[in-house]
Amino acid sequence: MKFGEVISTVRPAGDAWSAHIPLDWANGRTVFGGLQAALLVRGMRGVLGEARTLPLRSLHVTFVAPVAAGRDVVLRPERLRVGKSAAHARCDLVTTEGVACTAVAIYGADRPSAIFMEIPRIDVDGDPERLTPWPYIPGVTPEFVQHLDIRLARGALPYTGQVSSQATLMARLVDSDCSAEEALVALSDTPPTPALSMLSKPAPAASLNWMLELLGHPDDLDLDAWCVMDTQVRAGSDGYLSQTSTLWGPNGHAFSVSHQSVAVFG
Repeated sequence: MKFGEVISTVRPAGDAWSAHIPLDWANGRTVFGGLQAALLVRGMRGVLGEARTLPLRSLHVTFVAPVAAGRDVVLRPERLRVGKSAAHARCDLVTTEGVACTAVAIYGADRPSAIFMEIPRIDVDGDPERLTPWPYIPGVTPEFVQHLDIRLARGALPYTGQVSSQATLMARLVDSDCSAEEALVALSDTPPTPALSMLSKPAPAASLNWMLELLGHPDDLDLDAWCVMDTQVRAGSDGYLSQTSTLWGPNGHAFSVSHQSVAVFG
């Protein structure tokens, strides 16, 4: 199922919402985190009421437990507060084993301000169409990779034993028939931790939490064009990493900045 098709499975179910996640969105034992977050965002939009048109400004996601693909899940959104210019909501993604993922979102109206700052886009040489596509190999690479067009512009592939704590990708969703907000959330979680390139053999890695800051309006993102994503591991010890990613649109505007705590078992 395409990205937009999975998102469209979200339906009211009593006092909650239900969604179906097919097998082709698996990432090892769990489901691609960007899809989980996008489903939570869709659920929270459904309870905002009069604040439903406010742009998403911040999203904090905690990955509590693995979410098995090929099954239905339940979304339990809750509107926390709606103020004059900002709204807060939260949502749990629940499986038969309990809460597997939870998120808190902040939505905010535009405010007049004399401050305008941009994050300069990292230099990327070469035409993305000429870069080697990130391979999708059934049984080897995660299943969800088939739904993303990813090109490595700088850095090394996972498990190549390279000393590199930074990677730059160019990426876009194969399916652009979806909302820009949900697409931006999913795309922002595309890069695997560059630390995997330091390993010489496969080892599990999992995001523990994810803080996503959205800059500007997602609707300004051209979903058919290439995004540039740069990820840097800032520190790591005892199997836990701290990393930061920035996503720029084709016009050079930084649409999101994300911070993650990642556990690596190798």
